[in-house]
Amino acid sequence: MFGKKEEVKRTNQDIKTLIGVGCVFEGNLTTSEGLTRIDGEIIGNVSGNGGVILGERGSIKGNVSLEEVIVYGRIEGDIIAKSVELKSGSRVDGNIRAEELLIEKGAVYNGVCRMDQSSSVDMSPTGSPSS
Repeated sequence: MFGKKEEVKRTNQDIKTLIGVGCVFEGNLTTSEGLTRIDGEIIGNVSGNGGVILGERGSIKGNVSLEEVIVYGRIEGDIIAKSVELKSGSRVDGNIRAEELLIEKGAVYNGVCRMDQSSSVDMSPTGSPSS
């Protein structure tokens, strides 16, 4: 199994976009394939075909609709994704709809979770789960 350093090195190679500490982005953010790392603050929705790694100092105040969401920081909004990981020290205040969900000890989650076991999750905010 990978240690934390090995896991971070592996994911850092896939990062296409970086929003750094101290950066505040207001508006909706659309990502493409690959990972986006957010260590700053996003005020708006985040969506697209890729994934996001929300760093320990990162925050999103809005809904997130992506393929993969890894949270070390804080999200205030709903998450729709195929895979969601809430790491120790993270906080999510909002609902989650996902195929896969991992919540580590020390993470805080306040919301309702719906697990969709189909091969594809409708990524639209108002869409119903695929059969």
